[in-house]
Amino acid sequence: MFDAVEGLEWNLVAAGVIWALALGFAAGNYACSLVHRLPRGRLLLDKKPYCGNCGTMLAVKDLFPVISAVSLGHRCRYCKQSFPLSHTWTEIIVGLVFVLAFLQYNFSEQFLFIVLIGTFLITLAAIHTNEDVVMGRVVLCIAIFGLLFRVLQDHTIYNAFDGALYSGLAGVLLWRKQIKPVAHVYSVPAPVLLLLVGGMCVGAFQMFLFWGVFAVCYVVAWVFKQLSGSDKAVLITKPFAVALMIPILYPNLILAFLW
Repeated sequence: MFDAVEGLEWNLVAAGVIWALALGFAAGNYACSLVHRLPRGRLLLDKKPYCGNCGTMLAVKDLFPVISAVSLGHRCRYCKQSFPLSHTWTEIIVGLVFVLAFLQYNFSEQFLFIVLIGTFLITLAAIHTNEDVVMGRVVLCIAIFGLLFRVLQDHTIYNAFDGALYSGLAGVLLWRKQIKPVAHVYSVPAPVLLLLVGGMCVGAFQMFLFWGVFAVCYVVAWVFKQLSGSDKAVLITKPFAVALMIPILYPNLILAFLW
């Protein structure tokens, strides 16, 4: 779990963790803007940061990730309306992804692609939770950065294509009943699309680890849903996010199971 920092002096590791955490909080703040604006058809830069309730432009003191939200009690400074606690959790989780990526890959090209994938995975899951929609443009960003990461790791594009093919076929078999023609065009169900993208990101070798983690996380989410008595369907983007991050963060994990 700490391959990149083994042998480094503790002060260098601590400095790296602090930098990674700060960058992660900032990226998490960016992800919160995406979560609010993308489902509403707004561009990220079409307006300065503002309160989603009263529309007041936010000052610099309102924009410090995590710190501003906690100090304000998760309420707008101007209209006093509360904003979702999930915004703060998004910033914290993205910060954790940055730290784990640093410990595993240091500040390398792999680190860059992993934190981009992680940020958009969390954005995808947050939008799905809030708006009940799996946004295709966010999935496309994950696919692009995942493909670049896979090619960087494998020095070939074919492993990514193999993973996408096998994982996509598995998705078609599992969710074939949801594949129905609309105006004579067959639409791809969200679970099939996510499995295809996940297989491309992890490649053929890590595909079984991806499937295994995905299945475990999905079952756990289903059990919690049953215990809570909720009638809502399991949000597939959350198990997908966890299942995708583990193989790309820890590619040798499957070897530990085999041995």
